[in-house]
Amino acid sequence: MIRGLILMGLGLTLLGACARAGYGQGGGYYPEYQPRPGQGQYIRPDWLAPSPTPMIPAIDACRSQLYAGLVGQHEGAIYIAGLPGRKRVLKPAFLEDFETEQVAGIDPDPPLLEVRDYLPQQVLYAPSIRTVTDRIQLGPEDGNRLTLELDVDGYLQEIRCG
Repeated sequence: MIRGLILMGLGLTLLGACARAGYGQGGGYYPEYQPRPGQGQYIRPDWLAPSPTPMIPAIDACRSQLYAGLVGQHEGAIYIAGLPGRKRVLKPAFLEDFETEQVAGIDPDPPLLEVRDYLPQQVLYAPSIRTVTDRIQLGPEDGNRLTLELDVDGYLQEIRCG
């Protein structure tokens, strides 16, 4: 036990002598290490740099970009009344005119539109339906209204404000 304490005291004395002589601080056997500029410093990669959270532009007042994933879906798969705010659904319409037949791909698209308007927070799936003769008669554009445009078969083609 006493011998261990003596060896320990001797070791501490030698360490103190080395520290006073300058060993281990660059003044001894080895030259002091000088790193190159930038060496040993962590450099964050560009892809890991923080970036602000992207926001919906202010021009998209009806939040149509949030529903862009619905394009290509059938209208039966979309709960239109559950979408927030005012909305309007436009779908090509036909007259029940048996005298003239329309040939697909040759004749122009039907000039009539079936228009369904929904009010904000409307809980019933009962829109007001009206058929107009031309797109000009749809009324003024409303930037706060979500407009869903369908094709003849009922698949969503375009979502926009208006």
